[in-house]
Amino acid sequence: MKSGGTIAMAIVRTVPDRPVTVGVGLVRGLLGGRRRYAGIAVFTVALLLQFALQRAAQPYAIDGYRFQEWSSETMMQTVSIADLRDAPLESLFNLHIQPPGLDSLRALLVHVWPTLEIQSALRRVDLSLYVLWAIAYACGGVLVFLWLDQLTQARTFALIASLLLLLHPAMIFFATLLDTTIVTAVLVLWMYYSLWCIGQGRGSIAAVTAAVVLLFLFRSAFQWPVVVVLGLSLSLLRVPWRRVAWFVAIAGSVYGLYTFKQYTQFGVLSSSSLMGINLVRSADMDFPPSPRGGLYGIDLDPAPPRPLPSVLTRQRKIDGSVNFNNFHYLEFNARLTNDYARYVRTFPIRDLLESYSENLGYYLDPSSQYTKHVIVDRLPWRGWYDRIFSGPLLVVLLGIAAGIAVTRGFGRASFPSTLGLVLPALYVVFVSVMFEKGENARFKFFLEPVYFVFIASQLHYAWRRVRGVVPSAV
Repeated sequence: MKSGGTIAMAIVRTVPDRPVTVGVGLVRGLLGGRRRYAGIAVFTVALLLQFALQRAAQPYAIDGYRFQEWSSETMMQTVSIADLRDAPLESLFNLHIQPPGLDSLRALLVHVWPTLEIQSALRRVDLSLYVLWAIAYACGGVLVFLWLDQLTQARTFALIASLLLLLHPAMIFFATLLDTTIVTAVLVLWMYYSLWCIGQGRGSIAAVTAAVVLLFLFRSAFQWPVVVVLGLSLSLLRVPWRRVAWFVAIAGSVYGLYTFKQYTQFGVLSSSSLMGINLVRSADMDFPPSPRGGLYGIDLDPAPPRPLPSVLTRQRKIDGSVNFNNFHYLEFNARLTNDYARYVRTFPIRDLLESYSENLGYYLDPSSQYTKHVIVDRLPWRGWYDRIFSGPLLVVLLGIAAGIAVTRGFGRASFPSTLGLVLPALYVVFVSVMFEKGENARFKFFLEPVYFVFIASQLHYAWRRVRGVVPSAV
């Protein structure tokens, strides 16, 4: 990695003015009082750090701009940038492989440069996504600061802790991975912070609703059961039933209408048709051998029974990667889902336990080790963070934090509220372990900022208790 002087020079030369200006304005609007200036400082430092690291790693970047192997075009969950440029609305309407959030962003961005050659346009789109993901990364730092500031009533501690999270290799990694992992983690953090505020009697049901709807639009792990889980959480947090009904009506309408569209159009009861592949992989079931044309046993050559949009008939995207939105994968995923259902009905309890135990082991792996990364692989502090945020040590830290929370008055009066906060995390962990094998640690990152806030706040409380100085609230 480059020297500190090089990074400092990179800060001066490379930070785009507009993201900083827009982000600072956003933070200023959301926060009040002295907390506003601290939040602006966290946001600004986060952007400076992110852009400086990207600048310093530029000589090692793949194709001159990527910090890991894949462009947004290579991602399994995206359609071709060519289809998004040539027929954006038609392509998004015929999207079945994943929720529409990421490809909607790509469609908007590619139209900023409508006359560029398509490979050059893809590069511009990816570079723009890096800027948007850097803003999401900075917003994550602000949310952590804001939450810890209120939990601990110690602003200096909250500032230091938020900066420590921004140095987390996984935060840096996923801010420079061209999928929606960083966006998902920040939305989960926002959802959790909003739930906690509601539990304190000062939160907004609109914020929870917005976070849950955005999660549905950006991540296939968040399907209609989320509305049920969050509705139950809000009830346990003693939210009046009218406000709970308002949340269920708004979020449920978005989830339900889009799922209805997917079912009537493609015959799938979710925002993603990848469930069959995920289920079979999660249980270590065998895929059929792959003939010509595609992956997972699909032959993409047969013509469609009727004229279909390019986004459903294209075999390869512009970089040569397979278009999983090809219509042939719909039937294939339906067949795999049925195969999984038949397999589970045989109740192979030992095989399933072994497979899902293995998934749990993957879940506890360091999330920053998802792939090779030209920035993260050169971070000198990576080993320390990877040990803390993985394996037995993470479980022990969460256990210690839970034990401290119990000593703070966990009893019958607070049990429903505590359960209301725990339920969404249990849902995310369940989906991360039961519906994936191999990428489970990446799904763990969805909750890592929340884990960090919980552990840091409880350890801070214990430290102040030892010193005989205990905050009066929370």
